[in-house]
Amino acid sequence: MFTDPAKTVSFELPEEWIAQSVTPDQGTLPGALKIEVKDATGGYLATLQTGLQPQPVPACPDDAAKEYVVVSSVPVDLPHRGGDGTIDPHAVFRVIQGYKFFGSYGITNVVGGAGGKSCGLQNVVRGPQGKGDYSFGDLTMLKALAPDQKVAPAKSFDTLVQAAKYVNEGTEFANVQRMLMSLKVKN
Repeated sequence: MFTDPAKTVSFELPEEWIAQSVTPDQGTLPGALKIEVKDATGGYLATLQTGLQPQPVPACPDDAAKEYVVVSSVPVDLPHRGGDGTIDPHAVFRVIQGYKFFGSYGITNVVGGAGGKSCGLQNVVRGPQGKGDYSFGDLTMLKALAPDQKVAPAKSFDTLVQAAKYVNEGTEFANVQRMLMSLKVKN
């Protein structure tokens, strides 16, 4: 179990994984946290960030939108702010189609995009008024990448079947999903 010193967030993680506080990004709200989670070999898994400045969903012209698929979506009970373009928070794994299928996991209450198409999928929960937004996942924004862009930490798959196997048959995703769903955020 990881709990920050001020006891504002906590989550469960496998015993051999490492959670470490790092300096929050510039522009975050006072008291913001940034916690990186790595596996036993030091491989990056996820970052929990709090106190994020709310970012509007980027404009997405129809010709730039890429098809995306929600491979896994499970409701999670977290404090949040509703409004246009939001849903109740979920722990998700989504893939967006580029030259490959790029996948990302995280928590979100921001709708992906209209008609199963988007320019970017936010792994962000709109936080309660005055608290800032927060994110827990491998990326805060998943976009289709160009062949010359660095894929990591996004996952890449040649087919949707491979993405589904990662979610349904692998232990990494099962452990990550349990960790995401265990998140507690103090109001």
